[in-house]
Amino acid sequence: MANAQPIEIAGHQFERKTDALAFMKVMLNRYRPGDAVSAADGAFLAEALKRHPEARTKIGPGIRSFDVRSADYGTKCFWVLRIDGSEARFSYKSCV
Repeated sequence: MANAQPIEIAGHQFERKTDALAFMKVMLNRYRPGDAVSAADGAFLAEALKRHPEARTKIGPGIRSFDVRSADYGTKCFWVLRIDGSEARFSYKSCV
């Protein structure tokens, strides 16, 4: 069995990556498609998004806010809304 890898995101300490993923899944499930993400959750997501393998592309010129939208196969996902009006969806799993 692999050793647990602690992870810190936006001041939140997680003992394992799976704990961070569970935290973010709960966050996503607090919202329905079309909902804007709260400022507190958005601050966490902004820090998490910096860990995404395509962070530069996803963040672009800067983050205005986040929302939740429908995704493939009846799922939902986070979207980053940029300051220039452009948008991109991203997988929270890729941020961990």
